[in-house]
Amino acid sequence: MWYVIQVTTGKEDDIAGNLKGKGIRALVPKENRLVRNSGSWTQKEYILFSGYVFLDMKYNAANYYKVKGIPGVLRFLGERGNPSRLSYLEAEWVLLLTGKDNAPIEPTVAKVQEDGNIKVMSGVLTKLENRITKYDKRNRKATFEITICGEKKEVQLSIQLDGDTVEIAETTEVVEDASKE
Repeated sequence: MWYVIQVTTGKEDDIAGNLKGKGIRALVPKENRLVRNSGSWTQKEYILFSGYVFLDMKYNAANYYKVKGIPGVLRFLGERGNPSRLSYLEAEWVLLLTGKDNAPIEPTVAKVQEDGNIKVMSGVLTKLENRITKYDKRNRKATFEITICGEKKEVQLSIQLDGDTVEIAETTEVVEDASKE
């Protein structure tokens, strides 16, 4: 079963690594967010749910004390003594927002159509397209809604417009028209 713990902000990766060392699967969903810097777009790693780590474990006393014994773990989400479990669908969303080996997901490639609407071409948002509530073309973000432990959450992910040039480290990457594939 999947659970969520609240942790000290900024310590998410350290705590997830510590939990993995204790045999507990821990995920920290991240993305390579597009950020405008001096007129050009660059990527910066960004934690999607700051202050939270997602755990896949059997909830029992031994695991509870393994988790609570790690410095920086504040609490399990849920009622005192009865942590909330993620539903199957919520767990699938977390897995979708977590890259392979807990690596950050890349921005979704999208294209502005002639009518001004945005068409998702490739990336994570292809699977969440029906949940998108708004696009911000200027800031290259899409907002969508999911639930975590039954509470509605708005999440923003980067969109890379078809043809944009993005600087990654010391290289420059141009996103090609995905519709030509």
